[in-house]
Amino acid sequence: MAELRHRGWAQPDIILVTADAYVDHPSFGAAIIGRWLESLGYRVAVLAQPDWRTVEPFRALGPPALFWGITSGAVDSRLNRYGSLGHCRNRDVYSPGGRPDRRPERPLLAYAARARQAFKGIPIVLGGLEASLRRLVHYDYIEDQLKRPVLIDAKADLLVHGMGERPIAQIAHRLAAGQSISALSDIAGTSYLLRTGMAPPPGVFRLPSLAEQHNDPAAVMRAQLLYQKEARPGGAAVLQETDAATVIVLPPADPLSTDELDRVYDLPFTRNSHPSYRPLGPVPALETVRFSITSHRGCFGGCNFCSLYCHQGKTIASRSIDSILAEADRCRRHPAFRGTISDVGGPTANMYGFNCSRSARCPRASCLFPSVCKHLPVQANNLITLMESLIRWSQATGANIFVASGIRHDLALTNRHYLGLLLRHFVGGHLKVAPEHHEPEVLACMGKPPFDLYQQFEELFADLSRRAGKQQYLVPYFMSGHPGCTKQDALALTQYLVTRGLRLRQVQDFTPTPLSASAAMYVSAMNTAQRPLYVPRGRAEKRLQMSLLTYHDQRSEKIVRRFLHNEDRMDLWPKIKRLQQNRPNRGASTKPNGQFE
Repeated sequence: MAELRHRGWAQPDIILVTADAYVDHPSFGAAIIGRWLESLGYRVAVLAQPDWRTVEPFRALGPPALFWGITSGAVDSRLNRYGSLGHCRNRDVYSPGGRPDRRPERPLLAYAARARQAFKGIPIVLGGLEASLRRLVHYDYIEDQLKRPVLIDAKADLLVHGMGERPIAQIAHRLAAGQSISALSDIAGTSYLLRTGMAPPPGVFRLPSLAEQHNDPAAVMRAQLLYQKEARPGGAAVLQETDAATVIVLPPADPLSTDELDRVYDLPFTRNSHPSYRPLGPVPALETVRFSITSHRGCFGGCNFCSLYCHQGKTIASRSIDSILAEADRCRRHPAFRGTISDVGGPTANMYGFNCSRSARCPRASCLFPSVCKHLPVQANNLITLMESLIRWSQATGANIFVASGIRHDLALTNRHYLGLLLRHFVGGHLKVAPEHHEPEVLACMGKPPFDLYQQFEELFADLSRRAGKQQYLVPYFMSGHPGCTKQDALALTQYLVTRGLRLRQVQDFTPTPLSASAAMYVSAMNTAQRPLYVPRGRAEKRLQMSLLTYHDQRSEKIVRRFLHNEDRMDLWPKIKRLQQNRPNRGASTKPNGQFE
């Protein structure tokens, strides 16, 4: 309230409530939406991690004149709190000091309830990643059940899905003009409840209901495929019934243009967390991204385990080079800057500047799987121009610039010049790539390219690193327990790793993320062709598959040895023991010149 008075405000127009600590940085959604609304002339206040156990914090700033905007923060609250096996995490990187006790179990529901209790009759708008991914009936892996759309359980008025600048601006403008929240039923990128007497929008497409999906797991995959087809700008609105209410989800908003995206990232972010956190300690998530730069949004990779297709969309929205360089200059002038910009990238670093005239209406979920689409331009001219501009900026200022975002290795193979520039100027010793698995059937379920493309990339990476005279390492990501991965598939990957003497440092156990095709596979036990699929379930098998990928870790020894004995594959055991005994001292993922450890 003291800060409101300092600005001369008697009342905020909008109060944003977030389950993350407040960090004024363009990697944090509450900061972007707050700064964006501020730039449009609205008085915006932020309640960051309020105590949900009492209503008083929600009364501390008075009532918002227009609406509450509620978000769970930068990640889904389930993923933030729980691991893939359901264990609680002991650290929350989005809280000061990494404290894990500063957010409720389900923030959207808890905060919405307190906001209603604090001031009656004020509209409540949900937004952010969790709201976006839970806009429809979805699977909750902690409760192991299908859940209603979060808009229903939160008893909110409206939900913003996808990237929120366009819809939130329309909501604010129309409420400020005196319209009621119930009249806002035509804003792209939003979802609302179909109330008594309301007609659904023209051409609405019906998805399998909660009851249908509960009674027939195959309906989960049907709903996924039907919605994926419509989850694009210009697609149809969808309707989904539940036992409590019927939800309408309008098509996503159009991606921002380059000028609009520049305007967002040119806003006056301080790149600091709120000063009140100093006694509690730094916010760990800020420390890793403080001097990073977002160059674009969207991803056309279409991996089945990733929800980006239904959140950011597959159309690439890129900033101008001038805007990116201006942000680099702002970073350099920051008091805490120490000479290094840690990353220039996006969801996938090497998709900057890619444009396809068909992407908005194309029914393909991926432009890269099962092969690179013939309509996708792969010259990377815009990306190379950006890189050359950053190199000149770096040479002129003496600052270092790296690309820490992961890249698509199959896309990188199409342009040797791009990869050469990347390895010579932007790799700080390690480059992230995500082959994810080795076995063809598993990769097909994941929507990932064949493994031989990764092997080609590995060879090219090693060759170009040698030519550049640099000792560089690949950091490959692999996933265990994905639908379609049998114990034999997991063993085949382990055999490949052991045979080559490779010890992974980046392994992720599959988690069924809401709105992803892989989550639908997990629930329905069907692939995207709607054929039966083996699904690893239960702690024992998930631990086994993870242990097989981390065979070199002594904590995996007992599980791996017992499995090899049962499978009559003890021929691998002496090799595994040698690799356990010869563990490297450094934490790198690969040997010099692009080879694995």
